[in-house]
Amino acid sequence: MNSRFLRFMVAAAVLGAGLGAPAAAQTLYGERAPRDAAYVRFFRAVDGQPGRALALGAARFEALGHGAVSPYRPVAPDIYQIRSDGHSGEIIPRAQRYYTVTVTRGGIQVFEDQAHTDPARAQLVLYNLSSLEQVSLSTEDGRTQVIPPVPPGAAEGITVNAVPVRLGVFSADRVLRLLGDPKLTRGSSYSALVFDEEGQTAVHWAEAVLVLE
Repeated sequence: MNSRFLRFMVAAAVLGAGLGAPAAAQTLYGERAPRDAAYVRFFRAVDGQPGRALALGAARFEALGHGAVSPYRPVAPDIYQIRSDGHSGEIIPRAQRYYTVTVTRGGIQVFEDQAHTDPARAQLVLYNLSSLEQVSLSTEDGRTQVIPPVPPGAAEGITVNAVPVRLGVFSADRVLRLLGDPKLTRGSSYSALVFDEEGQTAVHWAEAVLVLE
């Protein structure tokens, strides 16, 4: 990590708006989650009408509109086929692991996410689903890099102190989106998902939630 950023975060103590947590939801740090389940969420960035609802075994996921992300839901470890928007893919989730399944113009991609287990800090994850050679998360002025450049088809995360900070998503020196102060909270995880949209690059920012029902 950039030493100046580390000093900044200690001294001072992302992907759209953050998603509000439903009544049955919690952040990724919690004790109620069943130990024999995997946790899966979907992100859809395909133009047109909302996609159809998806199911992984007994787990049901709501139909997602363009640029929307679902909560994580518990899924029984198994082998599942995914079909959405003319694309197909496979996921083999393992117990106590977290996964983000993305559906974009380029197809279906499965990311194994790093579990967020620190109740005192916030987690930031950057997904590059675009055709850009690299994207990064930095302070809004571009001077301090929070998550270093991420290549296409990859994701990187970091755990930080939950302090006020203004962030932005960049491609080299070009600003893709200024996020302002996302008001990070302890124990929460936030995602910035960068994707192609009608010849341009879009960024969706979301707070991850876990629904156990």
